Amino acid sequence: MASELGSLLPDGRLRPGSTVSVGRDLPLLLALAAPAAAEAGAWAVVGLPQLGVLAAESMGLSVGTGLWVDRPGKRWPEVVATLAEAVPVLLLGPLGPAPGRQARRLSAVLRRTGAILLTTGSWEGAELRMAVTASRWEGVGAGHGLLRARRVRVSATGRGAAGGAPRTVQLWLPGPDGRARPFEDTPDATDTPADVPGAVSSGGVRSGAAPAGEARRGGLHVVG
Repeated sequence: MASELGSLLPDGRLRPGSTVSVGRDLPLLLALAAPAAAEAGAWAVVGLPQLGVLAAESMGLSVGTGLWVDRPGKRWPEVVATLAEAVPVLLLGPLGPAPGRQARRLSAVLRRTGAILLTTGSWEGAELRMAVTASRWEGVGAGHGLLRARRVRVSATGRGAAGGAPRTVQLWLPGPDGRARPFEDTPDATDTPADVPGAVSSGGVRSGAAPAGEARRGGLHVVG
């Protein structure tokens, strides 16, 4: 994790048992999950069928320790609660709000097990809310070129230990190597709206069909 991103977190890391909402930015979700999953040893993703093996691996997640549940159904809070009993880092897609009773039960399970929930949807009880508020891509010249890196501005607000004044940082997400990196001023970047469906998700990875020989996960493939 880039040091700038860690500066948005209490004590520089995700707290066991916490829930963090990251808006719709998939690279931000993966950048937060990678170090936590590496420390915990396992992770699971629920309700994100578009997340592919290459995108997860390029952001630092070990696919050998990951578990995918692409379509958990209407009873997804029960699926997540069950996974939280055994998997320490959970990535959740935009499945909608959980009913009050199920949300309370899930929060209790997270606190008891210490599992971390990172969600791309809104979550009423989230300890921390993060979002990419601006982004610029580098690598596109006069209408051509390969998108190589994205400068972003990430904002964070929270409650409890993560409370206080809103915080903002700038960093590469992803950097030229596909992972989050500290921000450096590099010219020739091209503006790209944040959270655009179908935009490149992480360094050199775009929504589409998987390449030959690649196990298809969420339809992500390398371009260029």
